[in-house]
Order: sequence, then structure tokens, then C-alpha cells
Amino acid sequence: MAAVTMKRILLTTTSLILVTGVAHAEVTFSGKGEVSYAQAGAGEDMALRSGFDLDIAMTGASDNGITFSMGADIGAGNTIDRNDDFAIDGSAADALVAVPTMTIGYAGLTITAEQDAIDDLYDDSQNGDIGISGAMGGLSFAVVADTTSDASSTSFSLSGATGNMTWGFVSTDTNDAPDSSAAQKVTVGYAVSDSLSASFKYDTKGSADAISTFGVTNVMGAITVGLSADDNDDWDASVAYTAGALTASLATDEDSAWELVSEYNLGGGATAFLTTTESEFTALGMSFAF
Repeated sequence: MAAVTMKRILLTTTSLILVTGVAHAEVTFSGKGEVSYAQAGAGEDMALRSGFDLDIAMTGASDNGITFSMGADIGAGNTIDRNDDFAIDGSAADALVAVPTMTIGYAGLTITAEQDAIDDLYDDSQNGDIGISGAMGGLSFAVVADTTSDASSTSFSLSGATGNMTWGFVSTDTNDAPDSSAAQKVTVGYAVSDSLSASFKYDTKGSADAISTFGVTNVMGAITVGLSADDNDDWDASVAYTAGALTASLATDEDSAWELVSEYNLGGGATAFLTTTESEFTALGMSFAF
């Protein structure tokens, strides 16, 4: 009997040590639900679509200052990627659970880990497994690497600011286009005034021809105008309007590929949206954040 009692005391003590070793831990839920009338592009029919995306975040911190977080992204049905890739995400027939990314923070460093899911810093169409980022002496840095034997890429970045100027340098040892060669990119931004800013980017493009891009952005009250052009005869132009609950933007390029993105904040986490593009992607609907 005494042995059983002692065993229970030891188990209880061990449990208390495990609990008190964590300063705090919590689980939070957030997400969105959508209903829309949309088509994915030319040749597709407009159809009623609905879906949801649920994010479960688990965060905590140890007594020695290590923070950690991991979560699950659960979705079902169709949601609309209406301001980036212009696509209809998910499947109406399947419930999907995304593989979680572990994030660890300590002494100013942030470490992220997930197999083939950490974006290469030069080209986010390829991925690594481990990312490390932080800041030191006014400089921000990051490294992304693959841990498998057939490593796809290792990339790093360095950035900073001096007065009205910001700068950044990014390099990867394996750019996946066009022929898996190393590539680098230098960016410089300068705030001419509170409303006017200019940018410059030099991209080596690996073994392809290097490209220099110049851009300017001008804010005129509720209207923001942007224009960029490079030495490869490519250009982009955009105009955005923000007033109260309404935001809208229209963009086009040298190929006359235009896109109109608009949203209206209905309050209480509800948003009405309309997106349409030259490629006949169209989505009209409502999104509810929770």
C-alpha cells in the first residue's frame, strides 16, 4: 500500500513539474465563412459556392523564455482567392486539414519548421524545411534551408533602413527557373515625401538576363497611384481608392491583363466583395470573419 501511495505521489509531482514548466499556454480559434457566385475563368460556368476556413492556434511559453506556436488550418467547400492568385480554393466534396508549421521564438530569433513549406526567400514557388529570422543592430536577416538529401534550395536575406531609404538583399543557391542556377536580388526604396515614394530592384535572374525595375507610388488623399517599368519592356500600373468602408483597386500591365478588386466592410466581421479580371475570373459574394 505504501508503495502504491508513493507511486501516486511521484506521478503527481511529475505532473506538477510538467505544468509549472510552462508559463502559459492557450488555444484560440478564428476563421471565415464565405458564400459566393463565381467562375474560375474562361470556359467555366458561374456557380454558387460556399466554404469555410477554420484556424486553430496553440501558443505557449516556457519559464526560460522560449515561446512556441503551432496550429491547424481546416477547410471545407470553396473559398475565393480574390486578390492574389484569382482562384477558387478547396473542393466542395472534401474537408482539408493543412499540415501545421511549428514556430519557436527565443532571444530575438524566430524559427519555423515544416517539411517543404517554408518559402524560399528569393522565389516562393520553391520551398525549404527550416527558417530562421531575427534582427541585430538595425539589420533584419533570414535564412531558409532544406534538410533533405535532395535539397532544393538554401536562401538568405538581409535588410535595413537609413533615413528615408530602405534596402534589401536576397540570394538563393538554386532558382527553379529557368535552369536551377543561383540568383540574387537587390531592392532599394526611398520616401521622397509623405505621399511620394520611389523604388528600384535589380534581379540577376540566375543564368537568364538580369532585369532592373523602377517604380513610383503617389498617395493623393483617398487615391493611390502606382507605376513600375523594367528594362525588358514590361510595365505595371494600378490605381486604388479607399473611402470609409470601401476599398477598390484596378491594375493592368503591358499585355492589357487587367484586374478589378473591391471590398465593402459591412461591420461585425462581414465583408461584401466583387472581383473580376481580364481572364474572366469573376467572384461576387460575402465573407464572414469569426
